[in-house]
Amino acid sequence: MSTDLRIQPLSRLPRRKLAWSDVRRAPLHDFPVRDEVLYQYFDWAPDLNVLEIGPGSGFTAFWLAHQIRDMTLLDAAARTVDDLRAQLGHIPNLNFVAADAAQPGLAGSLGRRFDFAFGLDVFDLIPDPHGTIHNLSQRLRSGGQLLLSFPNVPPPGANGVTCFRSVEDLECILRDAGFTGWEIFNIRLRPYSAAVYWALHELPLQLFRRFRGGEKSHKPQIYQATWAFRYRDKVSRYKDILHAYWSVLGWILHLRGAIFVRDSDRQSILNGQLLVRAWR
Repeated sequence: MSTDLRIQPLSRLPRRKLAWSDVRRAPLHDFPVRDEVLYQYFDWAPDLNVLEIGPGSGFTAFWLAHQIRDMTLLDAAARTVDDLRAQLGHIPNLNFVAADAAQPGLAGSLGRRFDFAFGLDVFDLIPDPHGTIHNLSQRLRSGGQLLLSFPNVPPPGANGVTCFRSVEDLECILRDAGFTGWEIFNIRLRPYSAAVYWALHELPLQLFRRFRGGEKSHKPQIYQATWAFRYRDKVSRYKDILHAYWSVLGWILHLRGAIFVRDSDRQSILNGQLLVRAWR
């Protein structure tokens, strides 16, 4: 859904192929299928000042920082921010901020305005969506863009604390926050991509969890609860192999073009991967 005819075709983010030396230096991570949202829906330009909410392992920032002017990573967990700073502090155009995106005073913590702000698979875990979107809007320059993608699944089907039952509920928040235009729709993996992702990612992880003794596969509330964080000391010796595998998986997924497709057939935004693009 769109409320603004200003929306133009995207300037696609170049798919930068990391050198093997870069891959080896990258933070240990799960396969970043969420990053494909940026490749497909990010209005890219090389001079952007970008804010990421919920940076996780820092892998997204690791490759994106090389393609933009400046990038700030925001997370509510000070431990996560300290870990990101230790791993990525050598990248000169990365900044690190530990703050709650919904709390008053965020402007003082960030200290700057941004051209683009995004959060991938994190917004459903934020208990105050109204306060968060308002704060982010205030930190965007005029014409700046917000991009959010997250599973919009009500409990008990998911562990998130936030979901939207109608487009109108989300539109009210965007309008109150000062956004002048937006698009709201579900996205899904293409059938080919979904089959490959299941066979080469989800199935191996299910087998791993079973081997570990019936470990649950629910979405963790914080990055420290993910397998990539909890087992990284044990898995780090296999980091080169794991990252090589993710590289091969990404290559296979792209054999038939874009990974995600807009789900135009859905009558409701519930129980799907919701994508929100909003303009200040």
